[in-house]
Amino acid sequence: MQFSSLFFVLGFLPVFLLCYSLPEKEEGKNAVLLVFSLLFYAFSGVTWLLLLLALCGVSFFLSRGIERKAETGGGKGLLTLHTLLLVAVLILFKYSGFLMETAGLFLGGEGEILRFALPLGISFYTFKLISYGADVYRGRCRAAESYGKLLIYAVCFHHVVQGPIVRYPETGAALKSRPFSYGMLYQGIGRFCVGLAKKVILADHCGELADLFLPVSGAAALPVAGLWVGSICFSLQMYLDFSAYSDMAIGLGQMTGFSYGENFNYPYIAVSVKDFWRRWHISLSSFFRDYVYIPLGGNRKGVFRRTLNLLAVWLLTGLWHGASWNFVLWGLFYFVFIFLENLVPGKKGEKGPAVLRFLGHLYTIFVFNLGWVLFRFEDFGELKAALSGMFGLSGQALMNRTVSLQLGNNVFFLIAAVLACLPIVPALKKRLENVCRRSGIGPGFAFGLETLAVFLLLILSVLVMSGSSYRPFLYNQF
Repeated sequence: MQFSSLFFVLGFLPVFLLCYSLPEKEEGKNAVLLVFSLLFYAFSGVTWLLLLLALCGVSFFLSRGIERKAETGGGKGLLTLHTLLLVAVLILFKYSGFLMETAGLFLGGEGEILRFALPLGISFYTFKLISYGADVYRGRCRAAESYGKLLIYAVCFHHVVQGPIVRYPETGAALKSRPFSYGMLYQGIGRFCVGLAKKVILADHCGELADLFLPVSGAAALPVAGLWVGSICFSLQMYLDFSAYSDMAIGLGQMTGFSYGENFNYPYIAVSVKDFWRRWHISLSSFFRDYVYIPLGGNRKGVFRRTLNLLAVWLLTGLWHGASWNFVLWGLFYFVFIFLENLVPGKKGEKGPAVLRFLGHLYTIFVFNLGWVLFRFEDFGELKAALSGMFGLSGQALMNRTVSLQLGNNVFFLIAAVLACLPIVPALKKRLENVCRRSGIGPGFAFGLETLAVFLLLILSVLVMSGSSYRPFLYNQF
């Protein structure tokens, strides 16, 4: 089941909200949330649900032992065991085939490679459980009082599939007591509808254009301009698709009284690669910062050690996204640029003159757009062909009639997609509120316009979902 399916939007979610509204106390609401979360996850397969239940059970019992020993200065051994068990399961299901294939390349072995199906959301819920054990050890939170509360944290349908990677200290406190108002429900519905529209109206069509202009097979036959347009479309799809899911997850949290941190902060307006990664997938970046980079020593042990720590973080970041060498290359690609930016003193143009910020922005656009090309191609032969074609080394023309016609037919759509990546809507909303206040118009006017816009987005999204083929979220595979 996906957030962008008609069954979820018109069936699962309304029934859940109705049932959730019936209990008055948190215990009852938590029970409703747990039941619906288990049902939501069970759609991916009962076997994977049993795996998640088992991992939560292991984490629950080990974390209680970690807490008892940490009170007397111990617990590090149990924390290590807790982390290794979770990492081992992740490696088994996500990386075993990749490791066997890599070993075969180096050792010259042949034969069938055993590959496991990837359990839904395993990268996200294992990272949540790893952070939970570490936070219990560090005293940032108490161990969960019951298995059920830890299970809600891990399996909550808001974020079990694609995050954000929420932390237990905030979720555990909310499970005991959380505010609720019709204002939060209204804001949550609006945020969810915005995310739904970004996904089904913009991201999915950007994906179709990316498949047309930058196919994962046969890119060498396309003209130079077509490949660049395809790379831009894929960049737009990556942001619109993933940020749409985060919008919907945050909106679902608001509907039920939970407050999840922002996962994206308009990364495509960044003026440096470091600035880009402060804005992109914030929950993952902060996870690696808090649970890998800082424990390894961060930047406290000299330039050489800091470089090694950065290398470790970016290797893990690449591998986290997929069990393929192109993801490793993608991680190393960003490591190189961040390492180089660290050598430059100052703020890298983030607070400098407008000209430097503009040039920094152009440089960042080029870097992340090229980075998404590395991300797209698992086959290195196809990757080489695409990069050669983009830089005019494949012998193809700059443009052909097919690309020109398709680009002309979609130019206004692409402009709309680009605008959706910029902080234009919040600025317009703020400006409208200021105009209403200065003109003596009551806040009801702005509220009415916002409500109408949300309603139209929902209707348009449902119509698009009814008349188009289904495209799953990109990050489902990670």
